[in-house]
Amino acid sequence: MDIFYYWKDFVSDVNEGRIGTLGAETDKLTELQARLPRKVWTFATPKGMKGKLKVIASLWITDERPANFVPKWRHNLFYDAASPRSVLFTNSGSPEKIEEVSSYLNNRFNQAFRSNFQGEKGLHAMEADVVRGFENLVRDYETVQFLDGIKEALSR
Repeated sequence: MDIFYYWKDFVSDVNEGRIGTLGAETDKLTELQARLPRKVWTFATPKGMKGKLKVIASLWITDERPANFVPKWRHNLFYDAASPRSVLFTNSGSPEKIEEVSSYLNNRFNQAFRSNFQGEKGLHAMEADVVRGFENLVRDYETVQFLDGIKEALSR
């Protein structure tokens, strides 16, 4: 099992140096963590495309809090930003890829789409069959190691 995480504040979190942690005010994050997920898949709505999703990153979950950890949320999840298993998708913003991701996930998390991923609707368990299908869908998407991609984006 992996976690689906709607990362509404991706840009501001990166700009504020909040790397290595994701969080939520809802207890649902703690419930999902209790199931020992291996990865968290992060998504956002592309600007001007309400009801669509863009995959941002696939991040390897860890128990270790980052050195610069400053709590922002009631519940926190930590990921290893330096792991080779943590990747940033670099070409997932094309209309075709947005449509692929949106269609695939809308079939599995329809209620979340209808509520615009608000609150608990932005967190879901991605069961093994969904993860396998999603990994297959994005296997040819371009990726870079997460920290390398963030450093490159910040240097622009």
